[in-house]
Amino acid sequence: MDERELAARRALTVALRTAAAILGSREEAADVAQDVAIDVLRSLHKLREPAAFDAWVHRMTVRRTLRALRKRRAGDVPFALALELPADTPDHDQVLATRAVLAHAMKTLPPRQRVALALRYVHDLDDEQIAAALGCRVGTVHALLSRARATLRDEPRLQELTR
Repeated sequence: MDERELAARRALTVALRTAAAILGSREEAADVAQDVAIDVLRSLHKLREPAAFDAWVHRMTVRRTLRALRKRRAGDVPFALALELPADTPDHDQVLATRAVLAHAMKTLPPRQRVALALRYVHDLDDEQIAAALGCRVGTVHALLSRARATLRDEPRLQELTR
């Protein structure tokens, strides 16, 4: 396997996970991830810092995902975790119920807030990495995350789950 194929596979993995977390649809996420992998193959020669590969892929994925979100009606955008939950997990039904409430609450967030949350909690990126992916300043990331958390804290159904 050559370097380009490894890069495309890595990009596909990172992009699929990011897009699935933001879009909530595996099919749409797969489309976005394939487009990102193609973009990576076309632009790999432009990458100056190989250590920044994941951040570069996140940024491409965020752009394509935001484009996909704009094509939808805002109320139709679910949020889902990128990882599947095995059916034999203890408290499986409770976890699924929590995810459903979270998905409903996430629909109320603007796309950039949703993206920032996905990058933080699904990919465990720090503020600097999120800023690089979104193409904004670290202070903007702080504001996006703060507003998103405040909105989620005020969601009555989420409050019921945390009691």
